[in-house]
Amino acid sequence: CPVVVGRSVELAALAGLLADAADGRGGVAVLVGEAGVGKSRLAREAAALAAGRGVLVLSGRAVPAGSPLPFRPLSEAMLVASRGKRPPDSPDLSGFGGQLARLVPDWGTGDSTGGADNSPVLVGEAVVRLLRVLGGAAGCLLVLEDLHWADPETLAVVDYLADTLAAERVLCLVTTRSAGPSHVADVLDRLRSRRVGTILPLGPLSDGDCADMVRACLSGAEEVDRAVPAFV
Repeated sequence: CPVVVGRSVELAALAGLLADAADGRGGVAVLVGEAGVGKSRLAREAAALAAGRGVLVLSGRAVPAGSPLPFRPLSEAMLVASRGKRPPDSPDLSGFGGQLARLVPDWGTGDSTGGADNSPVLVGEAVVRLLRVLGGAAGCLLVLEDLHWADPETLAVVDYLADTLAAERVLCLVTTRSAGPSHVADVLDRLRSRRVGTILPLGPLSDGDCADMVRACLSGAEEVDRAVPAFV
């Protein structure tokens, strides 16, 4: 569909969160909804809006697997940022060479402090510091998709980010399905109980919005029979 239909409230919320992050009031936002409801489309719209403002955009996703690799979505996002580059030379990253190497093997800085401890708390702090350095004055948007398939370590990092990004120019936007009890549902419950992060539930489009989407997709047609949107 060439336009976003029926999501004006959510788009406005994401724009506001990006503006807050640019002012140094970052955080975590979660798009929650069933498969196919439009979470990825909204994440792409947010990424386009961020890129248009000069914000660094990094993205990774979880994938279905019997034994998910620890930190897989975070590694994917950081690998894109690191391609062909060395780790930034910043005192903010001092002591976190081991954690950076856990996410991006080529980014091991060679310092031995903390390299053996890959706890989600230390990896989470390494991510915060790295995004601060990479984003600079413009800030950073980190998009992590399909967290219903994520490993427990990644979920623990997201939980940590929700508490630590409030004073950073970083917004972490995650997407997840809303089906039943799960590890990610437990994380969302903890965010609600601590009143941190922004959870944006997505429901199905209304019949009117669905009709508008069909018409937008068939914009080349001279006329769209009313039976077509009704069928869809």
